[in-house]
Amino acid sequence: MSGKRSSRNLFNLFFTCFAGLLFFYSAYLFLSNLDQLFVDQAAVQTREITDVWGEDREIMNQFGGGFWKDAYFWKSLNLTFAITVLTTFIAAVLGIPAAYGLSRYKIPGKSFIDVLFSSLMVMPGSVIGICLIVMFNYGPLWKLQQALGFKFAHSIFPGMVIASLVLSFAFGMSAWKAAFDSVNPRFEQIARSLGSNRYRAFRTVTLPLAKSGIVAGIILAWTRAMAEFSAVLFFCGTFRELPPSRFSDLTRTLQMDQADWVSVAVWAQVEFGNVEYGFALAFVLVIVGGISVYAMHRIGAKGYVW
Repeated sequence: MSGKRSSRNLFNLFFTCFAGLLFFYSAYLFLSNLDQLFVDQAAVQTREITDVWGEDREIMNQFGGGFWKDAYFWKSLNLTFAITVLTTFIAAVLGIPAAYGLSRYKIPGKSFIDVLFSSLMVMPGSVIGICLIVMFNYGPLWKLQQALGFKFAHSIFPGMVIASLVLSFAFGMSAWKAAFDSVNPRFEQIARSLGSNRYRAFRTVTLPLAKSGIVAGIILAWTRAMAEFSAVLFFCGTFRELPPSRFSDLTRTLQMDQADWVSVAVWAQVEFGNVEYGFALAFVLVIVGGISVYAMHRIGAKGYVW
C-alpha cells in the first residue's frame, strides 16, 4: 500500500513540476520583453535599443512608449471590440438553441453536422477565408450582393462579422453542446411531469445546470473571434491606407475608419517594417485575452475551458 502511495506521490510531483515549468517559461516569454514596451526616445539616443533593433531602424511612435497616442491603435481596438461583441452575440443567439436541439432531438444528418463543426475547428483560418471569398464572389450570393448594391468581401460590416463568426460559432457550439449533453434529460421530464411546460423546464432546470458550460462557450466564442487573423485578412484585407471617403458615416462616428483588426494590425505593422509597433500590439492582445479568460473563470466556467 505504501508503495502505491509513493508511486502516486512521485507521479503527482512530476506533473506538478512539469506544469510549473511550462507556466514559468510562458510567463518568462512575455515578462522578459516587458521592458521593451517602455522604451522612449532617451533610450534610442543612449543606444539602449539599437543593439536589439539595429541602428538603421526608425522607432515608430517611440516604440511602446507612445503607441497608445496613435489614433490608429485606438481605432483598431474599437473596431476589434465592437466586431467581437457583435460576433459573440450572434454566435450565442444562434448557437445555444442549435446546440440544445442537437443534444436533445434526433435530427437527420446529426453525425454529419457534428463532423462539420469539428472539422471547422481544426481548419486553418486561411482556408475559411478563401472559402468565404469563393462563396460570396460567385453564385447566388454574388447575385444577391449585386441586387443589394453592396459587397460583403473587403468590408467592415458585415465582412468582418462573417469572417470572425465561422470559427467563433464552431468553438462556441462545442462547449454549448457538451454542456447540454452533461445534463440528464430525465430532469426535464420530471419537471414536465410536475406541471411545467417545455420552456419552463428548460429555463428552470436545464439552463441553470448547464450555466458554466454556456459561459465557457461564450469564452471560446469571444476569444476565438478576437484572436482571428487569417480569415479576416483573406476575406477583408486591411483598411488603414483607404481614404476616409471609403467609410460610412457610422464607421467614422464610431472611430473605426482607417483601422484594422488588432491581430491583422500586428501583421501589417511587421510587414510595413514597424516591428516595434507590432510587438506592442501583440502585448495588448496577450493582456486582453488573459483578462477575458480570467474574468470568465471567476464566474464559473473554468472547468469547461480546460
